[in-house]
Amino acid sequence: MVFLNPRTCGLNKDGDVRYKVDHATSRRTDQIDNEMLEQVEAYLRGEQPDGMLVEDITTVYERGVLVPQYYDQRLYKEFSDLLEREQLESVSIGELVRRGIITVREGHGSPSSDFRSGQIPYVKVSDIRSLRVNVNPTNMVPLILAKKFWRGTESGLREWDLITPNRASSNIGEFAIILPGEEQIVVTKEVFIVRVKENEEGWDPFYLLWALSLRAVRQQWRRVTLMQTNREDVAGRYREIELPVPKDKDWAQEVSLPFRNYFTTIASAKHEFVEAVRNAPFEFIANIATEKASEAFAATEPDGAGVGNDADNSSGGLFSVEPGTTPAAVVDQP
Repeated sequence: MVFLNPRTCGLNKDGDVRYKVDHATSRRTDQIDNEMLEQVEAYLRGEQPDGMLVEDITTVYERGVLVPQYYDQRLYKEFSDLLEREQLESVSIGELVRRGIITVREGHGSPSSDFRSGQIPYVKVSDIRSLRVNVNPTNMVPLILAKKFWRGTESGLREWDLITPNRASSNIGEFAIILPGEEQIVVTKEVFIVRVKENEEGWDPFYLLWALSLRAVRQQWRRVTLMQTNREDVAGRYREIELPVPKDKDWAQEVSLPFRNYFTTIASAKHEFVEAVRNAPFEFIANIATEKASEAFAATEPDGAGVGNDADNSSGGLFSVEPGTTPAAVVDQP
């Protein structure tokens, strides 16, 4: 089976003729930009256009994907070049899950807009930007409703968990990190929440974020993120994303040090800031002092069993739940 993945077809999204652009001058030329026609004509001449792949039909049906973008090896080339240049080996996200180095789960769900009046932040996919989770003060839910979506007394999130949209977003594969004090939130179901477990191979949240932030890795998400009617969707294909394996613990610490320093510094500064705001005789909007929500949350728990209770968070489980309830869906764990 032959796959061609042209990026243009001679028309723009409005149905008007699309012309090639001279990027040196930022001017349109009089040549129609139609890669589809050019690639088909090249193939008929016996040539192999960029992005073309010939795949065994049995393999195609085993994968269950007939979208040319999925088979475009141009989206993997930069990662392949990185491995060769830096003399690195690679491992898939799916393999890391299988070996118990990371776990992957979905978010909690989406409360109706008429319930968004409370003290617990509700995070949508559009709130995951620039490596951070942004709190929208117009999207806050009551604690009692948050607990229903958590299916327990707390969110199941932990500091330094990583989170990315997995559907209905152009930013699938763009990760943010949960800072200390940001754990008690309700997250839309359309995300992956990734946690690094204790291991001896050099993987920690900051190295994983470093790896996922590499342009060569991000390119791979374009291959596995396909359009589902009118929404982007990655489904289980995220397991195919390849990451560079740490050469050793020291090397992993060294390359990811800027990420560690940056986010631990932000966490420390945010803690000082929130403490000052909390002790001020004024009320602030939710995204100024989100930890006030955590303070209110902790106050509702008996015997200090709220946010930050080490006894509750030391079990090593992915989340805690109340008896007779079901935890949020786990996508992948060994």
